[in-house]
Amino acid sequence: MATLSVGLEAKTGAAASLDFDALPRTYESALHLLSLLPTNRDVTSLFEAPVDNSGKPFDYNSLAIPEVVAWMGRAGYSDLPKDLAPLKCIHIAGTKGKGSVCAFATAILVEASRAEAGSPAGRVGTYLSPHVVSVRERIWLDGQPISRELFTKYTFEMWKRLSEGAAAADPSDPDPYGPHTKPFYFRFLTLLALHVFLREGVRSAVIECGIGGEYDATNVLPASSVTATAVTRLGIDHVAMLGRSLEEIAWHKSGIFKEGVAAFTLQGPPSSSTSSQNGQDGESAENSADQSANSGSSAADQDAALAVLRARAVEKKAEAHTLYEVSPQSVQAWEGVPDAALTGSFQKYNMALAAAVARCHLREMVSTGSDEQKADINSILDPATIPSNFREALTKASLRGRCEVVSSPLQGSQRSIEYLIDGAHTTDSLSKVARFFAKKTAGISPRPRRTLLFSVRDRNPGELLRAVIAGVGQQGFFHAAYFVFPPDAPLLIEDVRLTMQEVSPTTPVVISGSVHDAIGRINALEAADTSHALSGPLHVLAAGSFVLAREVLQELEAHFEE
Repeated sequence: MATLSVGLEAKTGAAASLDFDALPRTYESALHLLSLLPTNRDVTSLFEAPVDNSGKPFDYNSLAIPEVVAWMGRAGYSDLPKDLAPLKCIHIAGTKGKGSVCAFATAILVEASRAEAGSPAGRVGTYLSPHVVSVRERIWLDGQPISRELFTKYTFEMWKRLSEGAAAADPSDPDPYGPHTKPFYFRFLTLLALHVFLREGVRSAVIECGIGGEYDATNVLPASSVTATAVTRLGIDHVAMLGRSLEEIAWHKSGIFKEGVAAFTLQGPPSSSTSSQNGQDGESAENSADQSANSGSSAADQDAALAVLRARAVEKKAEAHTLYEVSPQSVQAWEGVPDAALTGSFQKYNMALAAAVARCHLREMVSTGSDEQKADINSILDPATIPSNFREALTKASLRGRCEVVSSPLQGSQRSIEYLIDGAHTTDSLSKVARFFAKKTAGISPRPRRTLLFSVRDRNPGELLRAVIAGVGQQGFFHAAYFVFPPDAPLLIEDVRLTMQEVSPTTPVVISGSVHDAIGRINALEAADTSHALSGPLHVLAAGSFVLAREVLQELEAHFEE
């Protein structure tokens, strides 16, 4: 089905025939069906050398939305404006913080639905990616991951719908129930999420883009089903698909802007001079470190990207032909929400943006469409006006693998090792997480020992390591650093060793072939330490990718499911 799918079939090879009717309708079987689909990595790798028959670069992006529309048709949703009419969605794109913004917006909508009988918010659905512990984390109902039972039911329903559609389209196919008649993993889950929301009576949905925006599978949402769009902070990521400059990336992300729909953003941080004038010297220092750590993203780059977002709001005919901007200065002046489950000073920026889009959504659900109501939207851009019950809701929002703290008992001892686990994988996000880790462990007495557990996939480890050390603010901060790489990656290993010699030469470097081996070594060294009473407890920062976060949580058996 279309060129991109053909390319995936060529990469992944033909699968054995699937006896769909014989599969037991269990959660394990549903996971098995998902395991048969081409992975997201199979897709992104196509963009690394996209060449057509003439030898010229082939634009796979151009196929994305037509293909997803076709897949929706096969699933029984051939008229999207009509079929998706029951849903009203907040659509979120961006590089950093979009998962957190989705979680915060969901918390506000769930609170609005709970607090008022017959609330226009209705039942709330959320679609996120990636997952860390369980695939069910990607699809929420009323702020909680979908149950195993419902996930199983709807996975089998979607698989059957697509198979029957394939059989009707090609009666000669001997195995229409096989994975070759299905979209790749992320697209399948996108279809599944929308199917779940419609079948479960969801009224308000929060939808996170996967990669980009303009060509993302989630961008099949018609304007009539979207109440607000937002682009979170931008950074350099997925360059093969989105481009190597912030301006190119801004163009892709703003592809979710829609005619007549309010478009929001919160870019920044502001310059240090602006922050100091507002009395935010401590935050100013953090912002300056963010900018220095965010390679290739100077203030001029950020200004140019913001200009692209503004131009795209006009081009896409967003509400009032305007980009609604939550100002970084208003967020700095705001006290934030103390004791939030999603920790880190940077989270208040995500809270402010989430509150703006959620409040816009609630207004749209009861809006008469008057110009007066449209103009009044500016009043929600200031986080200081967030209602108290929504502030309380923000404290409860949570996500796995985002500054998640796990205390791991040390076998045969009364002691434990505390892990801070985060899926951060860009220079900016790693700098923020490292800074949070440094602050979190700074006030502990006796002085704690701190270890880095780090791994990346398909990225430059040296550049990311520099961001971590810039975040903690000093050489020798980590007493040891463990890096997980396969033995057949000598260039990555050499890059890590050379970078650590440059940025933290006194930190011992240990290379492990697996997370299991790395944590085993950490445990063995801690168990053998006889001076812990004097040197303080051991704190481990585990970061670099969501894959690492998943494997660490699995190894620590921290509420791990599958």
